[in-house]
Amino acid sequence: MAEVEWTQRDEYYWQGPPGWTICRVFVEGSWQYELWFSRGGGGTIYGMRASLGAAQDLYEQKLR
Repeated sequence: MAEVEWTQRDEYYWQGPPGWTICRVFVEGSWQYELWFSRGGGGTIYGMRASLGAAQDLYEQKLR
């Protein structure tokens, strides 16, 4: 599988392949990373992980 490039857009947002993003959010006293897929006006959260790397790994798992 090809390496996916995630581009950091600001302190809280990484853009991946078309439609995929990772957002950094503060939840219950700690930072979490949410994996999202969106097209048009709506989006779907695919999960939340404790690190950026773990959120990127979650994306890789979704492709299998």
